[in-house]
Amino acid sequence: MNNLKIKASAADEGKRIDVFLSENIADLTRSKIQKLIKENKIFVNGSIIHKSYKLAEEDIVSVEDYRKDILEDDDLIAQDIAIKIVYEDDYLIIISKDAAVVTHPACGNRQGTLANALLYHFQDQNKSLSRAGIIHRLDKDTSGLIIAAKDAFVQAEMSEQFKERKVKKEYTALVFGRFEEKKGTINMPIARSRTDRKKMAVMHDSNREAVTDFEIVKEFEKCTLLKILPRTGRTHQIRVHLSYIGHPIIGDVVYGNKSSHEIAAKINLKRHFLHASRITFFHPILKKEIDLSDELADDLKSALEELEDQG
Repeated sequence: MNNLKIKASAADEGKRIDVFLSENIADLTRSKIQKLIKENKIFVNGSIIHKSYKLAEEDIVSVEDYRKDILEDDDLIAQDIAIKIVYEDDYLIIISKDAAVVTHPACGNRQGTLANALLYHFQDQNKSLSRAGIIHRLDKDTSGLIIAAKDAFVQAEMSEQFKERKVKKEYTALVFGRFEEKKGTINMPIARSRTDRKKMAVMHDSNREAVTDFEIVKEFEKCTLLKILPRTGRTHQIRVHLSYIGHPIIGDVVYGNKSSHEIAAKINLKRHFLHASRITFFHPILKKEIDLSDELADDLKSALEELEDQG
């Protein structure tokens, strides 16, 4: 039996069990969680719970037979899609994701994703992880570093590191406008927008803490290159935070404004300028720090060169 256990924090107080698990395990959909609850395979503090159970701080949630019930996915097919490998050992693989590639499969989009590519890559190593053991996510138009595990134990260990905020991530972003300060912190909660359910937004009445640090790398006439250091990992966090303070990412069609769109057009940028450029974590098996960097994607380099040429 291979059980996965997750401890609820103070921020999880009052959350429904299905919401909590879907937030903490990328491979679990709400419908699959409900199915596992009906099959009595999800426990809280060692007891079977009802599907509407709401968590208390320090509750221990366990999922029975984690590998069997979560990691197998017969609908996901392996595809021979080229991937750029930055690091690989017997337990982990770190990829530089292309901006055009979707990280995970979704309804109506079961092929051509990073998960399909990794599943193919793992075949030769006798691995069969659902969604290829991908630990975290990057938006479709965001390029850069992403981690995948090669077995259920490492996947669970790395997921816990992300949950406990032990993984350090660094992004590079080109944003509209200039700053008076050289560095700063945006500390504003983020939740699903009440007016557009496809978007996230700063919601001051939410308990979903979101914190983003930033530092200026280079200034241009109408925009600024930033190093972004998110302390939390909310959906669209960097994009939402920067847009909220009036500095949307150049090329962001969802959270941008007229000025940021105009700059993107002038430098021939076809997607938002956001790149996961560095990641640092403690290897759960090799017991050492892994610190990896990834240079900007070619289209982002070209956009910066165009910006330089325009003065």
